Amino acid sequence: MLKDRGSKKWTAMMLTEHVKDIREWYESGNDIPEPQYDEFSLNALADELNIAFQTRSTVQINYWGNKRAEKYEGQIIELLPNEQVMKLRTNEFNILLHLKYVIKLDIFN
Repeated sequence: MLKDRGSKKWTAMMLTEHVKDIREWYESGNDIPEPQYDEFSLNALADELNIAFQTRSTVQINYWGNKRAEKYEGQIIELLPNEQVMKLRTNEFNILLHLKYVIKLDIFN
């Protein structure tokens, strides 16, 4: 029976450029596309955020950033509809979020 070292045999032949490309390819498989909203959907989202802001409700926001989904939970402390921006207070920090990158919004009382 022939003993073969399998992948060990080929690993030494890989160039650093190949390793870099393989890592980028593997990481890009987890990327999510940027959300696309039309004007009507963006206005509906702004209306929901305005209700949450006025009632001082806690919100949970899935947000697109760096080709990944990030989750924030907190209270809206400022809403700027003309700039399509909101300021959210979480337990750790305040963060400025653009409405066009909100993937999902949940409002809690």
